Amino acid sequence: MRLISLHSRSTRRSKLQIFADVLRAINDGEYKPTRIMYKSNLSWNPLNKILKNMVDLGLVKERNVGGHKYFFITEKGKEFLELLDHLKKMLAPSLISRSAEIDSLLTSPKNWGNTKPFNMNTLETIKPRIHS
Repeated sequence: MRLISLHSRSTRRSKLQIFADVLRAINDGEYKPTRIMYKSNLSWNPLNKILKNMVDLGLVKERNVGGHKYFFITEKGKEFLELLDHLKKMLAPSLISRSAEIDSLLTSPKNWGNTKPFNMNTLETIKPRIHS
């Protein structure tokens, strides 16, 4: 089954979406910066800033091997992606939650039909995991 994209190509990605795209590229097996750049559809300078932030936050780790940089996702990075997916599932029907952009789900919940309302108590239980 082919999923329909939920965002227009003319709209810009948010920082959270770009951050998630880079992290997913690394999680999907792209370890070299150039490959991560292509897969996440970024230019070189923004990618380097994002990778530095991810290393500082402990979401990815950087390794130098033979003079080349490689990036690997950490457990904390995997948990971050799982939390994003969990939030998407809470906000959108199950068939489209994986392909939906989190920002569009948060800004236009009326478009998602009969989904459960967002429960702030659930968010409160997630926060400590994000900050650890």
